[in-house]
Amino acid sequence: MTINRREKQVDIDRLDMNWWDESPFIGRRDHFYVEERGGTNSHNGELTFVRHDMWLFTLLKPFVQNWSFLSAMSYKRAFAAQPSL
Repeated sequence: MTINRREKQVDIDRLDMNWWDESPFIGRRDHFYVEERGGTNSHNGELTFVRHDMWLFTLLKPFVQNWSFLSAMSYKRAFAAQPSL
């Protein structure tokens, strides 16, 4: 987990291993940041979630993308349930 308080960002990394490489490597990164884009169609001040899959088996790609959408909704619900500081 990496926390950058100045830029209001948090990265949560998942380490993976596979059959061919015994050393752990970053398999997935969940990146959270506060939206600060300009324009009328932006959601300034809202928490934004981006998932990065560092490697992905091609046949599982549609399922992983759909699961990522479900994760984003569950993260949003969990953060909404927390009281503001």
